[in-house]
Amino acid sequence: MNKKEISKEINYKGHIKKFKVEIEQLPPFNEKTMDKVKYEETERALYLIAEEKFENQKFEWIFSIEKELQQ
Repeated sequence: MNKKEISKEINYKGHIKKFKVEIEQLPPFNEKTMDKVKYEETERALYLIAEEKFENQKFEWIFSIEKELQQ
């Protein structure tokens, strides 16, 4: 199973950092054990959770740069 991730290089005020967050994966779809709509909703929810983690890491990094620049 291929690992999926959100990965992006951010440039902020001359600082560059690559952020990478893994998206939790569901087992392959099996119509006997899960409804297709629920499966897709769960996949989307896992993506949104990873996206939120990515944004949190990015904002914490930006905050640390701003704090450093103010000293």
